[in-house]
Amino acid sequence: MAALLFWSGKYYFYPVGNTSAVSLTRDIPPGVSANLLLLPCGDPRNVLYTVYCESAQMPRKLDFTCCDYDPGILARDSLLFAMIMDGVPQEAMWDIFFHLYLNDRSLSALATQCRRLVACASTLDSWHASSYGKSIRISSEYTLQEIRRLWNLYLETSAPGCHRMQELRRQVDSRREANWRGHKDGVMWSSARSSGPLITHSVLAYSQQFHHYWETGTTSHSREELPHVNPTFLQSRAGEGFHVHYGTDPLVPFHLASYFGNHKTGSFSPSEMVSAARSQFQDWCQAFRARVRSSQTSSPLVVRFLLGDVICIAHALNERNKPPTSCPSPSIPVAPWTAQPTVLSDAEYRDCQAPILFDVIDTSNVSDHVGLLNILLVTVPLLSTTSTWGGVLYTESLLAHRADATTQITSILPADLSAVAMMFGLCPIDALSGFSTICNTHELLTNALSSAPQFHQSITWKRPYSCDPQASRLTGSHIALDLDSEQLAAFLFKVYDRLFAADDAMRVYQVDLTSMQRAWLSPYSRETFAVFLQYLRSKPFAWFSEHRWSQVVMLFLARLGASLKEFPYDNLWRQDLLVQLYRRRTFTPSTFRQTPSSPISRISQWHSIPPIVRIYLTVPSDKFAVLRNPSTASTPPLICVIRANGILECGFQSVDAVFGNIVETGTAAKPAVEVREAPGGLNAGINSSVIVSFVVPTWLLTKAASPDPDALIVDFCMKSTSATVTTFMKTLGLRLAIFSAPLSDTQRVHIVPEDCLPPVPPPTASPIPPSQSDLTIGEQTFTRADLDSIAGSAVVSLTARLDLRDPDSKTKLANGAFPTITQPSPYTMRVSFGNRTQDLFYPLPIIGAQHKARLARKSSYIEVVAPVAMPFPRAWAMESNPFPVVRIQDSRCPMPWNIHRLALDRLPAVETPSPARLHEWLNPHVGSQLSRRDRRSRAEKDTTNLLALMKDTIHCIMVRSTGTQGGAPSRVLALRDEALGEGDTIFFVDKLRYDVSAHTVVCDAFVLTLNEAVVPFIHAPLKSIARKGLESVRIFGDELRAWKQLLPALVERCRASWEHQPNCEYVTRGKIPLETALNAGDPLCACGRGKDIDGMRRNKLWKNIAPYVTRIALSPLFAVSYLEPVIDASTFNSELESSTQAAQTARSLPTSSFDRPASASKEERCNKCSKKGDDLLRCSRCKTVFYCSQGCQRADWMSHKAVCKPGGSERA
Repeated sequence: MAALLFWSGKYYFYPVGNTSAVSLTRDIPPGVSANLLLLPCGDPRNVLYTVYCESAQMPRKLDFTCCDYDPGILARDSLLFAMIMDGVPQEAMWDIFFHLYLNDRSLSALATQCRRLVACASTLDSWHASSYGKSIRISSEYTLQEIRRLWNLYLETSAPGCHRMQELRRQVDSRREANWRGHKDGVMWSSARSSGPLITHSVLAYSQQFHHYWETGTTSHSREELPHVNPTFLQSRAGEGFHVHYGTDPLVPFHLASYFGNHKTGSFSPSEMVSAARSQFQDWCQAFRARVRSSQTSSPLVVRFLLGDVICIAHALNERNKPPTSCPSPSIPVAPWTAQPTVLSDAEYRDCQAPILFDVIDTSNVSDHVGLLNILLVTVPLLSTTSTWGGVLYTESLLAHRADATTQITSILPADLSAVAMMFGLCPIDALSGFSTICNTHELLTNALSSAPQFHQSITWKRPYSCDPQASRLTGSHIALDLDSEQLAAFLFKVYDRLFAADDAMRVYQVDLTSMQRAWLSPYSRETFAVFLQYLRSKPFAWFSEHRWSQVVMLFLARLGASLKEFPYDNLWRQDLLVQLYRRRTFTPSTFRQTPSSPISRISQWHSIPPIVRIYLTVPSDKFAVLRNPSTASTPPLICVIRANGILECGFQSVDAVFGNIVETGTAAKPAVEVREAPGGLNAGINSSVIVSFVVPTWLLTKAASPDPDALIVDFCMKSTSATVTTFMKTLGLRLAIFSAPLSDTQRVHIVPEDCLPPVPPPTASPIPPSQSDLTIGEQTFTRADLDSIAGSAVVSLTARLDLRDPDSKTKLANGAFPTITQPSPYTMRVSFGNRTQDLFYPLPIIGAQHKARLARKSSYIEVVAPVAMPFPRAWAMESNPFPVVRIQDSRCPMPWNIHRLALDRLPAVETPSPARLHEWLNPHVGSQLSRRDRRSRAEKDTTNLLALMKDTIHCIMVRSTGTQGGAPSRVLALRDEALGEGDTIFFVDKLRYDVSAHTVVCDAFVLTLNEAVVPFIHAPLKSIARKGLESVRIFGDELRAWKQLLPALVERCRASWEHQPNCEYVTRGKIPLETALNAGDPLCACGRGKDIDGMRRNKLWKNIAPYVTRIALSPLFAVSYLEPVIDASTFNSELESSTQAAQTARSLPTSSFDRPASASKEERCNKCSKKGDDLLRCSRCKTVFYCSQGCQRADWMSHKAVCKPGGSERA
């Protein structure tokens, strides 16, 4: 396993999700079929809400694969889906899924449903042939067995006279009451996060409802007697018992912002909250049932269930993607602590063609526990590459990895974001865009104002170049990525250092307390690093020769060896690293090439001695008493060690463990063993031994390592961390050894040969060939990356090489001609010789204006070097088009690339009783779009900060259309360019709605572009509207162009009932938007004009213009908190008040109290090392960044010079 083995410790069951529901198709255009992988799935809220948000007019195939390692989750989820399909009454479904206690009716409904399901689930064939099998599929026999086992247990414990129920009732009562008493005076910020912008208004009501739930075990506020414990809360991965997490709250999955925002009096009632949540639950269930019943062959709805750990399941799916080899892969267990193999059903994955590549992969917040690098390594190969967009990956974090939100993501990445994007071919879209349409300001605020250890951050990853149609056309072939061997070795060392810095205690203590606590639970093993190298070897560096790749690894190992003087603790893990590199066929150390001599006596009898062996150690059950002790309940990482006192000590982190016993099945000359798992597996109890195994180099068991190898000791230990030392050293001693045995102990220690894992077939690297046109120059052979020599993991520049093939171009180059080089798009450069052109592809966005050309006139090639346009805000990759819309499949499915889609008609309208009440929360929320840098831009009247200008305009539109600034609402607003004194874009705002899953608001509006074709038809009605009130909104700088680019994205994000026509202007003219200049014409195609216009027709003044408008969904553009500081809790209210004033003064840029001195404020950071302080010095050239010293400024110059432009006259 690439992740460390942790003792399970105290296990918590999560029957209900701890974040609100989201649509998993928010980044897929309507009408396009989708395969979705939920890894893990948790409760079914996201599946239900996704189906609820689907367009009835544009049905499509939806195929969900829901994985979880807790059978209790899958049993409950499948039970609920079956109840929905069977039309079980809503009240019973709510009670069964959310209440700890049940009445007679609900218990009877549960038992009846379980009997039906059990009767259908004797085999996979019988299940799939049942009435449920068309829509609910089971992906493995083991999954069906476990789900069926739990359904049977639900039946047993719901039967009258069950002898276990009395004890279970006592357990539920006592633990529920203890949790209620422990939280009854607490403020539940985690429950209130689903109310988004109204979190401060709702938190007390959420807290009251949470306390009521744990006081009574139900959401009901009636006094009905509930005599039965709910059996579905008593069965989980931990076995039978009440292990429900103490923070469980049935209302968290639901969106209650509209309840709080639209409340008539502001006196919130927990019972009303429950009614609102139950109403949503009913809507979701009805939508699911209607979709199942109406599913056609061409657009079915399928939900598949698969039991297993997320890493194990992803590995199993990846194995299905590999071509058959003569070297079979070892079985993959379904989860740690079990030997049960993951065996996907052939009938499903071969005959029924269950998906093994996915358009969307959602990983919830599992990266908090298994590590983001482990998630990327197993999910990136599972993403579909058949469409232009190349798949979407969602990751989340709930843990506050750093006290500073700007380091929340960078702290969990294995390298700089630019390097991660280049190596994996995925990047967070927010990092390139510089904004997000999903708000987390409420998380920033509550994190600053409370001591809660949670911070919810959702990240959408896409292929970075998928936003660039020009670049997407060039990525059909696998382009070789080149990197200097020394730089690549330095990069690998930097990654290694980041992954395992926590192993060095002194370095951990140098960071903040939150980082220390997370470091103790670091999930990475040396095998993780070996898997990472295996990935690099098979993907971006597949074209490296074996010799060159070995050279890179040796350079890395040399760096690692040189660092041992500074970090000697890493020497403990060197053999673990080497054995994993060899096992993954990534590198063969010299000691592994030689036949081991003078091994221990057992190995000397073998017919053939391999370079690596597996050691099995039987650990007696009583040795785990220290871990089972409730007073020391924890989840320590576990390792194995081989040592010879005073001679050697080698630790191994990749440990497999199974409750059971071991049986020898081979001979002395050809040893083999079989591990037989105890019944109950992890829940086998104190009577079962544990078999742990790990792989070691064979030479370690010879005289080459120790004079007496038979005297070597094998330890099963806890990994030494500050937490384990503090808790267990007194009991276990300095080594933290749970159990030890000499290698010569044939009863406790078994040794067998170990094979390498099967090789990963690399893709074939190939140049980008010339196009079919006769006017091309040659072919691109590779792209080379240059890394920051100081930081070592950031990509500074990219070089694309073009080998000339055209004879005329070769002659011109040889005769001294200079090519013309331009940048047509963010990821391409164009080389031209006369009428011949060639586009070069770059895997990251570049700053083409700062390119350099290298001309090899004799060798006939051209290299174009360009700095990388990352990170934001130092460089803005999307400056030329901040809001790209890409065309999918047949070019009739445009899709906004960085603005999420929404089901506009499904979103509740903002209907706050008074403008003053609305102003209380709407203005601070919309004002929080601005980062602190944006606010400084406004204060300095900077009209070059395009995003800040647009955010102000959006703020203005929202506050004016709702009337929160005083006076009547202005619902017809026209953009007017301040410099040109005119405009051609008019917005008709019908409603303001809650974008509930994005925790923000959205204008349900219509846009009209004035042009010669429509003016004759709308002149009279528009004149009438102007008399009643048409308000101008001034825009500045280059805003007009950006608004024209934004409009197509705003249209496509809410398109739900109409399709683009074959003669769509986007296709015939080959661009989106169609126009960007004032009075040049409509930027939008005509396909959506006059569609979904009920909001216009309801208004007497607007209805005559309705045929000429297009519906849009306009929402705020929030600053990205992991890229730049957004709020300072101490000045938050005053800064937001400034935002209000800006929106109320007709978009004139006001003089602000935030004028900047020449030196920095206490909130500024060094642009290189991120040090804070008021003594930082400003760059004297651009005056936009600060440094703590000349050394930091010099070290950062290679990166900063790409964006450093002359500024004002102030000097640092």
